[in-house]
Amino acid sequence: MKWLHLQRRLGKSKARGLGPRHPWCLGVALLLSLLIGVLVGGVYSQEQPGARRGRPTAPPPPVEKAQEPAEDYRYNVQGRRDPLEPLLKEVKIADAKPKCAPGNSPERAPSPLERFDFSALKLVGIVWGELGRKALIKAPDGKSYFATVDTYMGKYCGKVIAVQNDQLVIEELYVDAEGKEVPKTLNIPLRRKDKKEG
Repeated sequence: MKWLHLQRRLGKSKARGLGPRHPWCLGVALLLSLLIGVLVGGVYSQEQPGARRGRPTAPPPPVEKAQEPAEDYRYNVQGRRDPLEPLLKEVKIADAKPKCAPGNSPERAPSPLERFDFSALKLVGIVWGELGRKALIKAPDGKSYFATVDTYMGKYCGKVIAVQNDQLVIEELYVDAEGKEVPKTLNIPLRRKDKKEG
C-alpha cells in the first residue's frame, strides 16, 4: 500500500513539473532579464570614448542679407476715417449747435410759443377727449395757449412729440461737429396747485 501511495505521489509531481514547487524561479528569471536589458541599453546609449563634445565658444556670425530699399508708404487720409478714432462716440449736446436758429424757420410761420424759452413756459393743465389730448400752457406774456402733438414751441424750434397725463414731451434737433442731427428731449411737468391747510 505504501508503495502504491508513493507511486501516485511521484506521478503527480512529474505531471506538474517544476512550476508550483518553485515559483520564485520564475520571478528571478524575469528580474535577471530586466536587469540585462537595462545594462545593454545603457552601454549602447553612451558616446564613443574618442568623440568628445566641445563647448560652444561663440554664436555663429549673422548672415548678411541684401537690403532692399524700403518704399516710402504714407496713409492717404482723403476719404477715410482716422484709424485711431473710436468707432462709437458720445455726443455732448453742449458741443452741438441748434439746427433751427431763433425766429428763423423758412418753411413755416413761427407760432406765439416759439418766442419764449422753455424755462418761462408753464404747463397748467391737460385736457383729453374724443379729439385727443391738448396741453394748456401759460406764457410769460400772461396769455394761455393750447399745444398738441406736432406743435412747435421754444426758441430752438422744439416740437411736441407726446402729451402725457402729467407732462409735455418736446424734442429739439441739434447738429454736432460732424454735421449729424442729434435729438434732445425735454419735459415740461404739470404744475399742480399746492393744497392749503386750514
